[in-house]
Amino acid sequence: MPQTIGILAPAGRDSAVIADILRKAWMDCIECASGDELIAALDNRRAGVIVVSEEAFTRSELEALMEWLKHQPPWSDLPVLLLTKRNGNGVLQANLAASLGNTTILERPFFPGTLVSAVRSALRARARQHEAEDYIAQLGARERELKEERRRLARSETKLREANEKLGQRFAEALEEKGILADIVEGTDAFVQVADLNFRWLAINRASREEFERIYGVRPEVGQSMLDAIAHMPDHRQAVQEVWGRALAGEEFTEIGEFGNEARDRRFYEMKFNTLRNHRGERIGAYQFVYDVTERVRDQQRLADAQSRIHEMAKLETLGQLTGGVAHDFNNLLTPIVGALDALHRKYGADARARRLITGALEASERATTLVQRLLSFARRQHLEARPIDIGDLIRGIEDLLRRSIGSHVEVTVTIAPKLRAAKIDPNQLELAVLNLAVNASDAMAGGGKLSIDVAERRLGEGEIADLAAGDYVRLAVSDTGTGMDEATMQRAIEPFYTTKGPGKGTGLGLSMVHGLAAQSGGALRLISRPGKGTSAEIWLPVHEGEAYPLAVSRPELTGQPRQTVILLVDDEDVVRRATADMLREIGHEVIEASSATTALKLIDERSDIELIMTDYLMPGIRGSELIEKARDIRPGLKAVLITGYARITAEQPGVVRLAKPFRASDLAREVARMLSGEVVQLPVRARTNDG
Repeated sequence: MPQTIGILAPAGRDSAVIADILRKAWMDCIECASGDELIAALDNRRAGVIVVSEEAFTRSELEALMEWLKHQPPWSDLPVLLLTKRNGNGVLQANLAASLGNTTILERPFFPGTLVSAVRSALRARARQHEAEDYIAQLGARERELKEERRRLARSETKLREANEKLGQRFAEALEEKGILADIVEGTDAFVQVADLNFRWLAINRASREEFERIYGVRPEVGQSMLDAIAHMPDHRQAVQEVWGRALAGEEFTEIGEFGNEARDRRFYEMKFNTLRNHRGERIGAYQFVYDVTERVRDQQRLADAQSRIHEMAKLETLGQLTGGVAHDFNNLLTPIVGALDALHRKYGADARARRLITGALEASERATTLVQRLLSFARRQHLEARPIDIGDLIRGIEDLLRRSIGSHVEVTVTIAPKLRAAKIDPNQLELAVLNLAVNASDAMAGGGKLSIDVAERRLGEGEIADLAAGDYVRLAVSDTGTGMDEATMQRAIEPFYTTKGPGKGTGLGLSMVHGLAAQSGGALRLISRPGKGTSAEIWLPVHEGEAYPLAVSRPELTGQPRQTVILLVDDEDVVRRATADMLREIGHEVIEASSATTALKLIDERSDIELIMTDYLMPGIRGSELIEKARDIRPGLKAVLITGYARITAEQPGVVRLAKPFRASDLAREVARMLSGEVVQLPVRARTNDG
């Protein structure tokens, strides 16, 4: 079912402009003239997101919208995009955002692409909420089944209570009497116990006697003190004394408690206590009816865990979508910056002062590029490439980031063996994995400690480490002096969503991700830990015979071009397209620019001398990969370069080179030369000009 976008931006043409941008991106919108009209739309339509400006509400309308949001179903958290003024009152804007709940602030003016990206992210998050709605509905059906079971048990309890009232009336006068009522109590599957004011059993039915023996290893007998029976287990004795003490003091209550020796079995029981009186109405003890409700409690716990996990997954998905969108926009900004600095470096490199300033700016841009790659890695929107790398060089490159991430309370030691051979893995994913392990270690040393990172080569024998064949490996170990893990925690440490941290402090995905990365790279994750002795997380990767891929980007000269040609450049971002066109013209090619797929296809149909198309991957209406396919329907054999800021491309197209943003003129020259050095496509010759 499609989702509607509600728009409330009454100032000027804001509402119409926003609606036009979103409809061009194939989104269903409804423009609202007032807050009341917006709320009516929310009631009558399947709302995916609302886009509102900060000045749109009167006080009463805002209160009405807040009331609507407050009464959303439990699964629902309607996304709100709040459009703010650049120089507006930050405190008021923040308060308004907080009042509206699940709010993303977009500062005006903004790029249309930023609005579309934010709305799509919100719609995807909303779709996940609807998935959660369906899943919770299924869990609700199970809960209704459990409620029916509880009603059945309640009916059984009512019957027992009726019998019990008769037993209470006759118990003091004829405790030894055997009859129908005693047979019912003795034969029921409920656990029935009766005790005097000194905790001595006056009566106990067969089911209760067997259950007590099963969970404590002691068979109870009438006349025996229940406290003496388990005196050798002080903790359990105290738990029994506390709950029975309340009943023997005259309190009548029903509650669920967990009892049993951990070495045998431990279960949840629903216990109903009543006061026992003699024929004169004097309190002489207490009796209980007990049911094993372990499965019911565990079902409720599983339901709560499932709801919590759905909420965490929705938050991670939303955060990942927003991170990916921001990183994409950042790459678009970096591309012309890096290109301009690269051109200035070649032009003014002979001047020492200019070279120093430009080199510093380039290095800062490269650090920004690295930061974006880490953001993309977190958002799972990076094109992943495993390649042979020097693990030691990678650790040296992120050492400062590690120290800043874990804080000054932890002493960090890095040891890297000399002359390491390469290992094949995705470097960005490995950086994220090491950072994850370091942060986990820091959390385990809240009061301070030592973190050691050690990289060395090791030779393994057959069967020395499970799932690893004999051979040479690079071992990356992250060790701490923290709290450590017991055996039970170790067994579950790499399970997805398993975490020992409190609510909101961990997702339980960190070690699972590291384990998956190591396994997919042909290696393994090994955990060594003992309570109070710290933890060591070891990533073992097979040695790669061959040269390591350089992690530091060099600054080669521009690659010579086999020939000059005509290139069609397609990008909806004007500043990125102009910067790329300047680089292409600098290396000698004629460039034809297009800001949309429609214009590009028309030019390919009209210009038979276009030999190569370079297109951005993510554009309104059509993706770059789809544009290349349509262009090749018109011109089979057309060479193509696909430029992307963050897209994960799962299947490579034949004859298509992928170029990641941001790039420098040398990167562009290399990839164009690579395309032109292949099979030459015979195209009609056309007079070329320098201005394109």
